[in-house]
Amino acid sequence: MWSGVYQSGKTNGNLRPLLSDWTIAPIIEISSGRPFAILTGADTNLDFGSNTDRPNVVPVGTSTDSCGNAPVASKYSATGLLQAGCFIDGTVPGNLGRNAGTRPKTIFTDLRVSRRLHLTEGIALDGILDIFNVLNRFNVADVNPLYTQAGIPTAAFDPRQLQVALKLTW
Repeated sequence: MWSGVYQSGKTNGNLRPLLSDWTIAPIIEISSGRPFAILTGADTNLDFGSNTDRPNVVPVGTSTDSCGNAPVASKYSATGLLQAGCFIDGTVPGNLGRNAGTRPKTIFTDLRVSRRLHLTEGIALDGILDIFNVLNRFNVADVNPLYTQAGIPTAAFDPRQLQVALKLTW
């Protein structure tokens, strides 16, 4: 994360009314993708819970198992295929590692530009413009954890937004 604040202060000369009392404050945050667990979405190990069951990494040429689970292509598998575990075949628990998936990286760019106008000696008016997601980048907030569609975005952070404010101080 990087942030900074630049304040112009008072300038001298003919351009003083235009160049004085500005504040520019950018915030840039870049983060790598967070890991997520890839799940089967079904209770494959018969423990009455589907929130922890992971699929198996299977070799190319694996056929549909006794439970009716066909192999699914996946970029998160070393062999390129994942398959839900089958209690009948004894392929539970799944052998795919915990947090094997990675969400896309995020880049947040925010900016504040403000200007103070001195109305009298003791009264000032601040004009403020906040811009969130200046680059209007699509940042993925969450992805589908199910092994058949693992990594497909399901939620995103907000697009570019503007916020305007006036602040009177005395």
